[in-house]
Formats: sequence, structure tokens, C-alpha cells
Amino acid sequence: MKIFSLTFLIVMIFCTKTFAQEIPPPILYVNGEGIVEASPDRATISVGVITREKNPSAVQSANARTATSVINSIVALGIERKNISTGNYSFNPVYRHMENGKRILEGYEATNSVTIIVDDLNLVGKIIDTALSHGANRVDSLNFGLRNRTAHQDEALRLAVLDAKRKAQVAVSALGKSIVGVRSVSINSGHVDTPRNYKMARSMAMDEAVAEFETPIESGTLHCSASVHVEFEISR
Repeated sequence: MKIFSLTFLIVMIFCTKTFAQEIPPPILYVNGEGIVEASPDRATISVGVITREKNPSAVQSANARTATSVINSIVALGIERKNISTGNYSFNPVYRHMENGKRILEGYEATNSVTIIVDDLNLVGKIIDTALSHGANRVDSLNFGLRNRTAHQDEALRLAVLDAKRKAQVAVSALGKSIVGVRSVSINSGHVDTPRNYKMARSMAMDEAVAEFETPIESGTLHCSASVHVEFEISR
């Protein structure tokens, strides 16, 4: 009987100790954010040539001729052809809608959008002006970016982790506790916020007074951001 009691007591002590060891430490949930400012070193410009004619072959020829002139003028500025591409091409009939519900075919419209990637930002204004002066009648967009985003995004991620750690240390200090470990870390996808997206449309016939000045372009600043979610183990 004494042997049974002693065995039962040992089992109870072992189970109590094991149970105590299995209780996980308290968890502190923290979000961290990191932002890095960077100067753009690449621009993507989209210009368009829209042509309307009565005859389909005439509109195709006119559009091709003008688009070729635009591309050649950009190449003449020193932009390599590998950095020039067709972003979109469309060919559609143009109708005039009547009050009685009928529509009359007025002609055809061809649109050729040319995308230019340039790493010398000093050329952006000149590229736009040159394209317009050689027949482009639309500037659809202008976006600034980075050639190497990885380094900036990595730094933003590092700052996000440090931000989470700082917040956790402030919290546990106020609680009179300490950080004893990290349970898990999740990283949200970082992104780059562009300063602005230029969109405009210009008439094919440029005013001579305006044409004397180069279009001013300011690239602004990009913001690379990252965020993390960290679960810290803290003392009891």
C-alpha cells in the first residue's frame, strides 16, 4: 500500500511538472512598418498617335507614317530601340449616332501607343516635346520608378523589423516584463509608391510660342515601404 502511494505521488509530481513546462509563454503581437525615400532613376513614357480618315487604308498608312516619324525622332535623341515598344495598337470604325437611333459610318480611326523607357531623366521633357512635334497627339502617361528596387525594399523591410522590435520593447518595459523569444514573423509584400502619374492629351497642332519652351518635368521622390507582423514571447 505504501509502495502504491509513493508511486502515485511520483506520477503526480511528474505530471504536474510536465504540465507546467508545456504552458506556453505569453505572446505580444506587434506590427512594424518601414519606409525608405528614394530618388527615381527611370521613367516610362507613353505617347500616342491617333489618326482618322475616311478610307481604312488611308488611315492605316497615315498612322504608320506618323508613328514611324515619332519613333525615329526619339531614337535620334539617343534612346535605344530596345527601350521603345508598341504599348497598344487599335483600328476601329467611327460612327455618328443619329437621333432616330441609326448610325452613320464617318470613317476609321487608328491608334498607336508607343512606350519609351528612359534612364536619363533629363531627357523626359525633351522626349515628350519631340514626340509631339513629330506627330504624336497624345501623352497618355508618365511614370517614375527605380532600376533596382530590391536594395530599397530590403532596407524598408529591415526598418520594419526594427520598428516592430522597438514597439515590443516599449510595451514589455511598461509591463515590467522582458522579451524571451520570437514565436513567428510574417512579412507583407512591400511596394513602391510613385510620386505621381502624369496623364494628359495634347493637340497635334502645337502653338509656336509654347513650342519654344521644353516641357518641365519634376520626378519627385519615391517611397518604398514594407510591413511585418511579429509575435514575441515575453516573460511571465
